[in-house]
Amino acid sequence: MITIFLIAVLIAFCLIMLKVVLSLRQQQKHRQATNQQRIENLQSMLKQQYEHRVDSIYVIANAMDEGQCEYTEGCIRLKHLIGQIDPDMLAQDKYRVIDTIYTATEHMPIKEDWKALDKNIQTKLSNERYALEAKYKEDIEVAVKSLRDYAFPAFGEQS
Repeated sequence: MITIFLIAVLIAFCLIMLKVVLSLRQQQKHRQATNQQRIENLQSMLKQQYEHRVDSIYVIANAMDEGQCEYTEGCIRLKHLIGQIDPDMLAQDKYRVIDTIYTATEHMPIKEDWKALDKNIQTKLSNERYALEAKYKEDIEVAVKSLRDYAFPAFGEQS
């Protein structure tokens, strides 16, 4: 009698454990599916951001080439965009000027800080910027033309 009772208890215990294991397995599958969906969503978002940055680089390079964007402003914007998608690109000879202009002007105030400056200081800084743009004009033009024709790798194919 005790043997039958112990066997029944053991069978009940095994059935409960089987149910627990199956429940845990189902939860794990659900978590894996959720995580996979999150990964896919993040990859999609990263791809969109990458493509937006590449498009922005082309727009800025075209605007600079057509005289619609000052060289300094364009170089500052390009430095940030290129730095986000391929920082090593700025070390290449034809693009190094972008970093040079950025470094030479990063001390200059922008937006509201610029507006708050005394007019004499604005003039001094503007003249400094114009001289810099004139000094590197040819290098900037080479970089801009090269960027306009540059074939950025598709998302996920970057080195």
